[in-house]
Amino acid sequence: ARILGVSRIVAAPALKRLADEGCVLARPRIGTVVRDRGERQWRGHVAFVFLDADVSPFQTLFYEALRVRLNRAGYLVTRAGVEAAGPRGACDFSLLDAALSRFVDLAVALFDYPSVFGHFARRGIPFAAIGPLDARPTGAVGFTRFDYRAAIPDFLAACRATGVTKVIDYCWKGASRHSVETALESTSEIDVRKVILKTDFSHGLGLGVEAAGYDCIRRMVASRRLDREALHFFGDDYLARGAFLALAHAGLRIPEDIRVATWANTGLGPYLPLDISRMEMDPAAAGGVVADAALEFLSTGKYPERIVIGPKWHGGETMGNATQFVKNRVASTADNALQPRTRNSKSNGRN
Repeated sequence: ARILGVSRIVAAPALKRLADEGCVLARPRIGTVVRDRGERQWRGHVAFVFLDADVSPFQTLFYEALRVRLNRAGYLVTRAGVEAAGPRGACDFSLLDAALSRFVDLAVALFDYPSVFGHFARRGIPFAAIGPLDARPTGAVGFTRFDYRAAIPDFLAACRATGVTKVIDYCWKGASRHSVETALESTSEIDVRKVILKTDFSHGLGLGVEAAGYDCIRRMVASRRLDREALHFFGDDYLARGAFLALAHAGLRIPEDIRVATWANTGLGPYLPLDISRMEMDPAAAGGVVADAALEFLSTGKYPERIVIGPKWHGGETMGNATQFVKNRVASTADNALQPRTRNSKSNGRN
């Protein structure tokens, strides 16, 4: 830390990473030392590949669970990003090729990128895909299907139980795969409307999405266009954070005045004092499932078939009870936030 001019908080995880990769060894009463060249370090090498534009907390937790599981089994895991370099899915593979300069036993690609799959095939690198796929990509040794609709049947059951007949589905372009609109079009029970929000990422993805959720709901409340008979579903946890803040500023209570549900990732929020009704994905558990599939391929040469990961529905409290919601809706003191404002005729002579 002293030589490089950085904090010990920076140096400590760097040393841990070197220890995980088998380059150094922490010895009691001695300290951290470089391992002897004659010591066996790794059984093999696995590359975790992602598109730079998709860096997210979900991906980080997914990768860490995958890395820890494979490291413990004796495999080095390298993370390699692919940068979109042009239109029509063109990519810059220079960073990936640098990471693949050593022998790779298996590449694991998160999400559906045909150009990345083709690059692996051309280089003769065995790869497994994880994404919203219906079938194994050409050249892949296997795939894990990411089923975004896994929680839809339970979500519909919750709508029936709480008297929901209308859903407003909010999403931003990068998270449209979390949308419930397409899945709900197959039923006549629910009237669903999709709202795609514009986002400004000049201050970062998280803050941009959160601000988009806040601004959208704030404008709807101000213009009295917020449909309070509908269930408002937010297809992103950051989006929900901003929306919840706007509802609180407007004096609207959840679920007494308005019913909400959201997409969420375990351990990443959003937070409310209430138990949130949500489609919840556990990125660490998903990373563990893929790690086990990779280990089976590395030990047997066969990637397991029919592996599916996806969200689970959690009922929560924010969809409320149908009968109680109607009563609260009529008696709500927060109605004033949505009523047209009139000027006092005695003070200015006109309405």
